[in-house]
Amino acid sequence: MFRNSRILSVTLLVVMLGTSLLTACGGSKAGEIKIGSIAPLTGPIATYGQSHKNAVDLLAEQINAKGGVLGKTIVILHEDDQGDPVIGANAAQKLIEQDKVVAIVGPIPSRIGMAASPIAQSAGVPMVVTGTNPDITPGKSFVFRSCWTDDFQGLVMAKFAYEELGARTAGILYDLGNDYAKSVSEIFANTFKALGGSITTVETHPTDVTDFRAQLTNIKATSPDVFFFPDFYNDANLIGKQAREVGLTAQMLGADGWDSPDLDLATLDGAYYTSHFSKEDPRAETRAFVSDFAAKYGSEPDLLAIMGYDALLIVLDAIKRADSTEGAKIRDAMAATAGLAGAQGNISFDENGDPRTLPAAILQIKGGTTTYVMSFEP
Repeated sequence: MFRNSRILSVTLLVVMLGTSLLTACGGSKAGEIKIGSIAPLTGPIATYGQSHKNAVDLLAEQINAKGGVLGKTIVILHEDDQGDPVIGANAAQKLIEQDKVVAIVGPIPSRIGMAASPIAQSAGVPMVVTGTNPDITPGKSFVFRSCWTDDFQGLVMAKFAYEELGARTAGILYDLGNDYAKSVSEIFANTFKALGGSITTVETHPTDVTDFRAQLTNIKATSPDVFFFPDFYNDANLIGKQAREVGLTAQMLGADGWDSPDLDLATLDGAYYTSHFSKEDPRAETRAFVSDFAAKYGSEPDLLAIMGYDALLIVLDAIKRADSTEGAKIRDAMAATAGLAGAQGNISFDENGDPRTLPAAILQIKGGTTTYVMSFEP
């Protein structure tokens, strides 16, 4: 997939970004380009933030080793949103007003992207989020996304369940306080019904609870073919365990929020979930990213790593093409991005600042690891 020889590879882009400045800039490496990063470095979904941070630091290091961008060193200023929208919004405000960053990568969770993106838009500072809720970007010309949205993810899993697994009934459970989980659940349900399936029940739970047995018992009573619960990995671990305890035997399905080193693979054995990439993807750009990340950190990257890497790649590519660190010029260059070969796939933006061409992978948890099943193209 995505085999256009005219499109720059990640490796080639790294080299080009690191080349000497245009004559007007005199090739000087003096100065810095400060870019903010917002992610949950602590709190209940801290593995997301650490993966994001590691990948962003990796790309910045690679670019700086080649001379930086516009002859300047890339400096990443990391802010910890702790998984809290208020803290995330305050982090965006600090990065913009105090630190004077020229762009921001992140936030990760949709609920924090919803809180922080209006701040970046108002200030005219380009932001590349990795949250998948479709409502984050529309109407915000300075806000972009380095991943597909729940519109696509929900459709993909519904089609996979109906067409590939032969499911005709589905039960759903999601966190009512999580914009991401609510969004993907609704799209899954609508698509599954449009295909001819039926939803036996939709159960919800408050954020930060740890006992889901009542909802799971209700779902069990409806005997669905598949059980879809697109919560973050910390909740998915508990839900999977308690589902087995109450005797719910439906095929378990999840979404990209499951993708974490802390996912309980034993409990969720046999389940399928959507992801933004597969480590088995043969694309040269994906293989290079996986190899470089593993070499630096001693572990394989997850989806938050690859989305963070591509988010910074998008920013740096736009700065180089704009030949400027002015917000409006970066924004214009970013909007014109076409065929940028990221680690996930080739990136071109639609009118909302969302990538149009990134595939979704279906992964299955099997025998203590995840295996690639298939991909869906947009």
